[in-house]
Amino acid sequence: MRKFGYTVAAVLSLGIIYVGAQYLLEPGAIAATFGVPRLPQPDDPFLRVKGVRDITSGLVVLALLATRQPRLVAIGLLVESVIPVGDALIVLGSGGSPAIAVGVHGATAVAMVAASAALLWDARRSQPRQRGPELTTLEQTSA
Repeated sequence: MRKFGYTVAAVLSLGIIYVGAQYLLEPGAIAATFGVPRLPQPDDPFLRVKGVRDITSGLVVLALLATRQPRLVAIGLLVESVIPVGDALIVLGSGGSPAIAVGVHGATAVAMVAASAALLWDARRSQPRQRGPELTTLEQTSA
């Protein structure tokens, strides 16, 4: 499960870094893939803002992966899964393509949550079972 979670996290991170770089290098061309019906002008600075946001999102998950702590990676992915959910809602709320809202942004959020669940499951399984303090014989007889 850990390998699955780490692999999905790494692929998504590298993918969003690539998308972010495209928003910096060719913002007009990549903007059409977001799914909104009214495209901004290719030189709109907000497209570059999105690029920086996407690159940073990917770098945060890569940094968490470097810790080799599945719970941290899982929590980071869960928090960051709000971004594609928000993106899907923006696309739908602006009359954009439902196919892109669900198929791109929604699928990304689902993949992030699935990777998080796998990592949390693995982290829980690999922890030693916590047992409460054992009662001494004297405490057992007086209880």
